[in-house]
Amino acid sequence: MIKIAWNNTTLHASPGDTVAAALYRHGIVSIASTRKLHEPMGYSGSYVGGVLARVDGQPNVRLDQQPVRDGMRVESQNRWPGASCDLLSLARFLPPRWVYGGFEHGRFTPRHGRAYLLWERLLAHLAGVGRPPPRPRSASERPARKLGVDVLVAGGGPAGQKAANDIARTGRRVALVSRGTTLGRYAQAMGVTPLALHKDIIVLSGMELCGSYRRGSLMIAAPMEYESGAVAIEAESLVLATGKSSMPPMVRNSHLPGVMDAHTALLLGHFHAVPAGKAIAVVGTGAETMVAQRLALLGSTVVYCGHVSELTCIHGHSRITGIDIGNRRIRCDAMVHAGAWRSDPSLAFQTGAEGVLQVSDVMSVDADTSCVGFCHEPDQDIHVPDRMDPAVRICPCMDVTAGEVTDLIDRAVTDPEILKRLTSCGMGPCQGFPCWESMLALLAKRTGQPVDSLVRPSHRPPRRALTVAQAAGLCDVVQPL
Repeated sequence: MIKIAWNNTTLHASPGDTVAAALYRHGIVSIASTRKLHEPMGYSGSYVGGVLARVDGQPNVRLDQQPVRDGMRVESQNRWPGASCDLLSLARFLPPRWVYGGFEHGRFTPRHGRAYLLWERLLAHLAGVGRPPPRPRSASERPARKLGVDVLVAGGGPAGQKAANDIARTGRRVALVSRGTTLGRYAQAMGVTPLALHKDIIVLSGMELCGSYRRGSLMIAAPMEYESGAVAIEAESLVLATGKSSMPPMVRNSHLPGVMDAHTALLLGHFHAVPAGKAIAVVGTGAETMVAQRLALLGSTVVYCGHVSELTCIHGHSRITGIDIGNRRIRCDAMVHAGAWRSDPSLAFQTGAEGVLQVSDVMSVDADTSCVGFCHEPDQDIHVPDRMDPAVRICPCMDVTAGEVTDLIDRAVTDPEILKRLTSCGMGPCQGFPCWESMLALLAKRTGQPVDSLVRPSHRPPRRALTVAQAAGLCDVVQPL
């Protein structure tokens, strides 16, 4: 049995667990806090900020990707004076307009001198991520490697496996990049048997494409394990098989611990034998019945299953305690959303983008790009209620609410890029997904424009974190232009 310390409390974990799964097994669902108001966040699958914590003194480690190891010390960050007591949570009682615009745009910010330096130090403390490790880590770079292929397939699910097999049979050199160390994790959690891969396929598992450069001809894959080096991949063609993600419902408290997407709930149940809750509600846009049935087979008790448009409110303080379906209250300690389903546009945008000030998607690429599987199907529209609750979190990590966004829209600020800059929406670890999807859906609803007609904010690499040591290791394998 593996022992880990969580905020100075010893817990037992099972081999193969991630830290987030081990905590959830013990009923610990609140892991992190939002940046300004310090509201609880947890393991949701939708918001990266909800699983960031300090591990053995190292800040900002993703607990949903960090395997447990014996003797590991894990503690919450963004709390003061300590992990077990957060007096900064009193900020929740501030009038909403006092925290509009983020710390960076505060009207009371000193402009120069010592006052400005002290203000910057205070902001770093309030943000909770500015405290470096107690002991300096090794400053050596993590050597990268270079890989040249004919085709790069992004996504290790059934669609990506099939695409890679079909390409390999033609004799072309193909690499398959998968975020999970196990290919097709979500499909396996749904009971689908993975395909047998062609022997000539180069598999890069436990890695994620963090950026597309030089109009798609150069891709950088960052390993989930920060001690390993990155991979620079030159490819003539890119095949996106990244599937789709479920968008959080646009109702009050959708960021609370216990609210999670279908992928996360199914992975917890299938690979870790951890149910999402004792009483689970499942909402979606058509897949909710299939997801609910699978969760029930994995040992969960499903107390409600229905369309996401019927959901009007989520109740709870430190975690979900129930939901409202119309005028009916349903008691539950977890809610799983299975839709609306949308593709992460980051890689496609970066591959076809150029510009200096505001990057725009011009679809002028050096590498051929195509989509297969679920990723190729049209995105679903996000349901926006007619009467939008101003307290709904559009971007929980940065505490951007629907009230803040609609306040700007009503003042004729309707450019998505400007909305992003004024509110800091999507400028946290999520890098704009799913937060910009919610912001654009709200903008379209408020102005009456089709959501597809709106110009997206700029998706710039990297789309996920990589360390300075990993970036430094790329110097020997990537030649500057």
